[in-house]
Amino acid sequence: MKRTRGIYLAYTGCFLLLGLVVYGIFLLTGKSFIWEGDGLAQHYPVLVKFYTWLHHGGLTGWSWDLGLGADKLTTFSYYVLGDPFSYLIGLFPRHQLEMGYNLLILLRLYASGLAFLFFAHQRSFRPLSELLATLAYTFTGYSLYVSIRHPFFLLPMILFPLLAYGIDHVYRGRSWLPLAVVTGLALISNFYFAYILAIGSLVYALLRYGSLRQRLTVPLGRLVRRLISAGLVGFLLAGVLFIPSLLGVLSSTRAGGQFANGYGLFPVSYYLRLPNALLTTGNPMRFWVNVGMAGLSFLGVVYVLRHFRRYWWLNVSFVLLGVGTLLPAIPALMNGGTTPSQRWLLLAALPVGLAGLHFVDHLTTLTRGDLRTLVVSVIGLLVVVWAANGFVYSNHPHDFTIYGLLLLTLGAVLWGTWGHWTLRQWGRVLLPLLSINLVVNGYGYFNPNAGGASQQLLPRGVASRYQRDVLDGAEVAVTRSNGFSRSATSKYYNYTNEAKTNLGMNLGVHDIMSYFSVQNAAVGDFSQALDNAQFKMNKPINQADSRTTLNNLLGVKTIFARSNQRGLQALPAGYRPAKRHGKVVKFRDRPVHGLGNNYATTVLESKNALPLAYLQTHRLTSNQFNRLNGVDREQALTTGALIDGRVAGVPQATYRSRARQIGYTAKTDDRSVLDSLKKVVTFRQQGNQLLPDEALPQRPSLRKHNPDRSVNIRTDHARLRRLTRANRQTLRRNQTQNQNGLRQLTSDNQNHPIAVDLHVKTPKQTRKTELYLELTGIQAQGFSVADKYRGSQTTQTFKNQAFTGIARLNRLRNALWNVNDGAYTMTVGSKQNVTSFSQLGQSNLSDYQSKHRVLLNLGYTTKPRRTIRLTFKGVKQLSFKSAKLIAVPFGQSYTRRMTQLKRQGLQQLRVTDNHVNGIAASPRASILTTSIPYSRGWQLTVDGQATPLKKVNVGFVGARLAPGRHHIKLTYRTPGLRLGDWLTGLGLVILAGTGGWTWFWRRQSEN
Repeated sequence: MKRTRGIYLAYTGCFLLLGLVVYGIFLLTGKSFIWEGDGLAQHYPVLVKFYTWLHHGGLTGWSWDLGLGADKLTTFSYYVLGDPFSYLIGLFPRHQLEMGYNLLILLRLYASGLAFLFFAHQRSFRPLSELLATLAYTFTGYSLYVSIRHPFFLLPMILFPLLAYGIDHVYRGRSWLPLAVVTGLALISNFYFAYILAIGSLVYALLRYGSLRQRLTVPLGRLVRRLISAGLVGFLLAGVLFIPSLLGVLSSTRAGGQFANGYGLFPVSYYLRLPNALLTTGNPMRFWVNVGMAGLSFLGVVYVLRHFRRYWWLNVSFVLLGVGTLLPAIPALMNGGTTPSQRWLLLAALPVGLAGLHFVDHLTTLTRGDLRTLVVSVIGLLVVVWAANGFVYSNHPHDFTIYGLLLLTLGAVLWGTWGHWTLRQWGRVLLPLLSINLVVNGYGYFNPNAGGASQQLLPRGVASRYQRDVLDGAEVAVTRSNGFSRSATSKYYNYTNEAKTNLGMNLGVHDIMSYFSVQNAAVGDFSQALDNAQFKMNKPINQADSRTTLNNLLGVKTIFARSNQRGLQALPAGYRPAKRHGKVVKFRDRPVHGLGNNYATTVLESKNALPLAYLQTHRLTSNQFNRLNGVDREQALTTGALIDGRVAGVPQATYRSRARQIGYTAKTDDRSVLDSLKKVVTFRQQGNQLLPDEALPQRPSLRKHNPDRSVNIRTDHARLRRLTRANRQTLRRNQTQNQNGLRQLTSDNQNHPIAVDLHVKTPKQTRKTELYLELTGIQAQGFSVADKYRGSQTTQTFKNQAFTGIARLNRLRNALWNVNDGAYTMTVGSKQNVTSFSQLGQSNLSDYQSKHRVLLNLGYTTKPRRTIRLTFKGVKQLSFKSAKLIAVPFGQSYTRRMTQLKRQGLQQLRVTDNHVNGIAASPRASILTTSIPYSRGWQLTVDGQATPLKKVNVGFVGARLAPGRHHIKLTYRTPGLRLGDWLTGLGLVILAGTGGWTWFWRRQSEN
């Protein structure tokens, strides 16, 4: 007992010291642990909302604050509901939530080390081995990284050692109850972790059995029964959270992702970066490879690999891990058949920790062969890193510190072996060395002088202020209004095309934008059916691409816009500034360091936004709807409700499109293309820039940046003629391709994209319309390594600069390390508006979907559009099957249609979290139409009688109503929650019964 207490106290003391030094850097940098990406957009606002629910509101049921509305349990089970540490946030005062966010990260990190120490201690290793291996496990690169990116990703680092302990407990002939409890915790924690941990635990159980089968005293059949019993009871215990969250995931937008993002093998650059990712921290990662081992851990892995037969089953795990890092199919399988994310490598920390335990345990018995292998492995790693870098050490200086510590650790092992050190001497040297190594690893992420991750962390207090002031206080325009309505922010309100923040959910504005890992598939289906260009799996609606009718269908009454956007950016039709005493209401800018938009906020309001629930007296059929394009589909939904099957008494709507296809001519812009020798002269005279508005300011002499002799194009005349001729041919081909409509965007021989202008033939037809660009059959051609190499060579020629051997090697290295993954951005602009869309690259592990059609909203304006400019970047060429300009008018007929639908809204509408009540009145049969996301959890009663629900308008709740006046009541209950409650109750009964019987049996045996 004393020895046990001592090792835990030693770990606690070391953790406090290391934690203070590693995370103490934040005191110097003035940073919090909140990442400006998902930390600000997801994790912090989720924790704030969770805090609110803990104190009032409850953790189950429906919330209208989550985008269009979503299930609390299903949505938040990925983040906080299954994380025991998150509940401690309820103990903090509301004004200290950011501090609570930071402290809970440190607590999770400490608990991960405790879990590993608990696992290692029952294996009877030496105390020094346990302490060193535990510290290395606690501060491994993965843990350090996720602590500031995705804090709840520390949970599997706690759970996996405990699962392994539970399995070992069973193999020792002890009770299976600890394994059942931890299995329940794993299943509750997060469905994603549960899946990974289940596979990891199964593999561990098999490998552990292989290593122990000669010494086991319990028959195999009994072991299998106990393991299965633990798994089943764990499943039962987790039922209350696991069943609803599993049903939510299966009906989410993520359910249909492409296996391994289409990769058969990873890009070459991935394999080149891999060797340097084993030990270093702070470098840009690909596919979430984040190992960051300490030098001592690396030597431990080498040691057990050398003694392959002695540690056969442990080495099998390293072989499996190695194969998994090389083939995309393995991580894709570990991610449920979706993306090839290497997050599952978090499991590697356990076998690496075991290797460290064995290595330190055998420090006093190392042989010359062992030392020789350690030396060769370290030198070999450095050589491989050098070769993968292109036979240069172009690493970040921080990497050399880590490799220097690896060499120091190796030197200490050699010196200690030759000097026959005692265990006390080993501890005095290795503990400080390891501690320095772990601190340096941490600084790779946290020190702005070492790695880039710290640059993306928010200053202390900024997240809290931004959560409060993101809308400059304009939210009061919504929260003080009567009735239920939704809001949105304008595109580029925060200077980004696709904002990804959930901050609106804590302001009571019912913001339609939501950014969660689990999103309702019905909402995604609706968004895609209407060709919403902003759709992503994590953000199915976003800002609705600022489309007028899409916003109205979703009940968006209010749009928050920057004060300088009116007149400069086309906004949805009918959304007019709120006025007070005849003046436009502006909410003064509340600046937030590094995050605000520096402008006041205006509130735009529409009288055409539809209520949450209304009646449609006509219906659309699937055949009708599917024949329409995205523009006409949203317009058609204002004339009738889309509903499957026959609906007695409800006539079919006759939809006639009022959208107009606008003719245009496409002209390739040659102003930025070096297609003549005269342009080359101008290019050189203007400081290697061509367009006058981009030229450098005139100076008395150009010699500093452009030696006078470089303007003379007689040198290399033949090559310049050939290169300019090639560009002329590219321009001619592009113009020919686009003579009957836009078919292609391409690049010149410097790899610079060439813009194309669409000149509208009848500009008057675009007045008082919302203009769309519809692109179909999109195909992208990325830059090959050869393209990048030749582009650099051509640019050097135009600049009259030498393309030396070393420059060629460096360009080739850069091209290999940055292979194009298909990501690109296309920008479309006119005098009235600028918008864009992005195709995420194949290496994107969250939202990758290949886009082959896009409907891009160019905005509404009363002025004619004359020229539309298209530019792109990221790929060599884009080709299209068709490109159409479509104008949708918004006049009196549209206003009358929307006004009539508003009149058909439910009377006395009352909306609470889990209930929607109102009175429906119609002299004929109608369709109850809502913008409530469809879920099996909704139940409908009409005049107190249960009535079957139907899916309307692709993704929303609806039903047929008979003629007359009816009391409508919609009630929500989380799908699977009742079953989950019963399963958890049954699991608790079995756990208590089995535990009681085990206690009674042991007492009887003792007596």
